[in-house]
Amino acid sequence: MKSAAETTFHIETLGCPKNRVDSRRMRTSLLQLGYKEAPKPESADIFLINSCSFIREAQEETIHTVFDTLKIRDKRSPDMKVGLVGCFVERFSDAVKADIPELDFTIGTRRYHEVGGLISERFGIAPVAHAAELSENVVRAEDADAQKSFSWFRIAQGCNRKCAFCIIPKIRGGLATYDLDNIEKQFQEDDALRAAIGGPPMREAILVSQDTISQGVDAIADIIDFLSQKEQIRWIRLQYLFPDRRILDLLKLWQKFPKLVSYLDIPFQHVSPQVLAAMKRPSDVGLFREIMAMARDVRPDLEIRTSYIVGFPGETVADYEILENFTRENRIDKLALFRYSHEVGTSAGDTLAETVADEEKYRRINALRELHLESRKKYATGLIGQRETMIVDDVNRLEITLRRAQDAPESDEIVTVPVTKTTPVVAVADMPTVELKAYTEYSFFGEIV
Repeated sequence: MKSAAETTFHIETLGCPKNRVDSRRMRTSLLQLGYKEAPKPESADIFLINSCSFIREAQEETIHTVFDTLKIRDKRSPDMKVGLVGCFVERFSDAVKADIPELDFTIGTRRYHEVGGLISERFGIAPVAHAAELSENVVRAEDADAQKSFSWFRIAQGCNRKCAFCIIPKIRGGLATYDLDNIEKQFQEDDALRAAIGGPPMREAILVSQDTISQGVDAIADIIDFLSQKEQIRWIRLQYLFPDRRILDLLKLWQKFPKLVSYLDIPFQHVSPQVLAAMKRPSDVGLFREIMAMARDVRPDLEIRTSYIVGFPGETVADYEILENFTRENRIDKLALFRYSHEVGTSAGDTLAETVADEEKYRRINALRELHLESRKKYATGLIGQRETMIVDDVNRLEITLRRAQDAPESDEIVTVPVTKTTPVVAVADMPTVELKAYTEYSFFGEIV
């Protein structure tokens, strides 16, 4: 029987940061049984694809990744075992088995921590007796996430909401919160990995889940308190906050915990009461305005990220104009725009008829984007000349890439500093003072001072 010590693996992660946390759990379960990471993806004995199926584009990316990987296996590594894991499997299990028989195994969303054991059992691979601790197993690994200035921490799984457009409760199950011991374990694993590979210190901790506010304000406060006590962590960020009244209590934490960054990620999805009701979302737009006003009262420099779904069934020109007027009248700093698409298994997809043509959806999205960019440029240019502590995300010989506290990694704006003879030497996770010099669409130019 082949042993885990003779077996290599690679994990390809698709989708959002929450999936990155799940991949980390899979990786840990494999390393703890003695498996080794492959030096190159195509050389892996076990190739796992952690999938996403939230919207049509994500489904298409998953399918393309699966077939591209199968081609690599057939051409270069005929003995490679290819497995599909996560949301796509949970949602389309029967179709995956019927339509992609070339896959060697599939695993759903609730067993990430068991992946090592499941693979060992499926292929008769013997775990290494008394396997080394995680920190010893990863000495030669080059883990991309552990080379970054930030880490994501999943604080819950699943969702109890019934939003008409969302499939998450069906593929992730109901809300299951993680206790503080679990968060501490995630922190220890990340810290050990960084130490083992000589990675940078974790300067930023980002709390994610499908519905972060549903953990409750007290539980979130306990997690923030735990992370605030870690000296290396300078910033703590909350993402994916559902706009219910508990946000008003949550905002008081920004006064209590200085490490909470001046950033509020709160997807409204729409602001027409009629559309919100059809979406089965909170339709009190007055609450949205109250949340925004209180957030900026608590932290005057706080910036707000939200998202809109455009073209939901029944959305009229008048509904769209409400969305447009709200965007014009309220300062929204980051805006993600999504085209509504029918998803089988959602109440909207199963019961409502499409009423807005795709061409019109794109027209509305483009108009909203232009409106938002105009508003954002007006605010951002007012920041020119300001000096802020920023975090270094990347360094090369030509430029340094940093972020303001008001920007989440991999989704918001960046600050670029061109490297000159007088530019100070910095490394990833350093936090220099930077003066903002110019603004372009979605980014700033700056100078380290």
